[in-house]
Amino acid sequence: MVLPPQPIQFQPKAFSAMTTFWLIAIVLLMLALERIIVTSVTRHPRGRAWVRRIPFLHPNAISLMRIPMGLVSVWLASRGNWPGAVLWFAFWMITDLSDGTIARNCDLTTETGKWLDPLSDKCMYFPPLIYFSVGEDILTPINPWLVGAFLVIDTLGQASRLISQKKAANSFGKAKTALTTILLSAIALNQVSPIWLITPQFVTALTIACVILAFFSCYCKVIPDIWYANSFTLANFLCGIAAIVLAWQQKFILSLVLIFFGQFFDLFDGRMARKYGSTKRGPVFDDLADATSFGLAVGCIIYFCLANHEELVPSWAAMIIAGLFVVCLIYRLYRFLHPTKDMPSGIFQGLPSPAGAMLAGSAVLIAQDLEHPAFGLAAAAVVILASMLMISNIPYRHFARSIWPAIPRGTKLLLCILILILTLITITHKIYRSSFVWLCLVSTIVYTIAGIDRRKPDEIAAQERLLADNGDNGDDETSENSEQRP
Repeated sequence: MVLPPQPIQFQPKAFSAMTTFWLIAIVLLMLALERIIVTSVTRHPRGRAWVRRIPFLHPNAISLMRIPMGLVSVWLASRGNWPGAVLWFAFWMITDLSDGTIARNCDLTTETGKWLDPLSDKCMYFPPLIYFSVGEDILTPINPWLVGAFLVIDTLGQASRLISQKKAANSFGKAKTALTTILLSAIALNQVSPIWLITPQFVTALTIACVILAFFSCYCKVIPDIWYANSFTLANFLCGIAAIVLAWQQKFILSLVLIFFGQFFDLFDGRMARKYGSTKRGPVFDDLADATSFGLAVGCIIYFCLANHEELVPSWAAMIIAGLFVVCLIYRLYRFLHPTKDMPSGIFQGLPSPAGAMLAGSAVLIAQDLEHPAFGLAAAAVVILASMLMISNIPYRHFARSIWPAIPRGTKLLLCILILILTLITITHKIYRSSFVWLCLVSTIVYTIAGIDRRKPDEIAAQERLLADNGDNGDDETSENSEQRP
């Protein structure tokens, strides 16, 4: 008896942890070589002329070639060839950097490219997202509802380019693409060899972050420019409200994480206001949001944490210290709108309120973990010191005006992505929460010391004249027009 031919079943192959290591090494090597080769070639006149003569090196041609490659990656993964799928996907996502660099350096930016490049990115990561949400034998699948929300929002963002004048990818879109690439790569590498970090909770948190970035990318394409600043301020305010609720629920580290996110929104709302303007009550709204996030929320953390050290810090003393901090911070915010001393451009009068909040909040959380009453007393001293620094006349460099603009654009995006991932690890892996708090404390101490402006008045005047002569470029990573990409 002759049996009918059976369909070929592709069994997933077993790979070792060393395979994952080599895959990561190869991807990083590809990224480094791409940056070195493309950047060096397009910066040389002969290299630019050579690139312009090669049709398939045109940015639009690269974007067109990238469109079907996401499906190829899924096909490789479905056959169990996870290393091939990872390398193929990584190679073509790296070309997203190449076409942008070529377009800028070789003056090949086109109106078509402004919507074609984001479209090709979506064609790259949409198929893997769907496959990782409904495919079989996925160790850490993505929630299908979150994937559906992401697809809808991202599609609406792409469609908005048909009616909006803001066709180029904004920085939220770039961050979303980078984070989605990291999400898909992490899941694929986990298929090669299980990684302890890639848990269902971490994958869910990372997917939610991608959905939020997709929403902000779409939102910033359709709202008037003058609403940018207030939108960031509103996000900061909502972070503060949520942080207060979590603090009352004794979830102090998660409350600090939200305050940490609020700092980023506060970082950009001022830059958006200076670049695009704001509403009449924008500064007052900004102070209200800062008072909520950096004042009331941190005050709750201070009180509850210090009250746990009743041997040296009685409950009534914890209340007074927390109240002192809130009052000093509110006065600091009031003095920002009504300064009592003329300060040079880009210089704060006293320690900025976000830095004071992070210094005080992280200090009391560390003291609570260490449990010894003496650390509670030391944390109370740090809170009082932060309060005094905020209302002092010590000149501090403005982070958004003096420090952040000096960082290269690519480095800014990389730092934001790394900080976001570290924060998500803190949320989903409890064993790293104390490390996050220590990182916040150490970084704030560094700014508290190194951020003091020690320049002499004549040096400040000379630098201001130089800026006035050259013009302030107002560079901002979150602006819609900060970079015209193909």
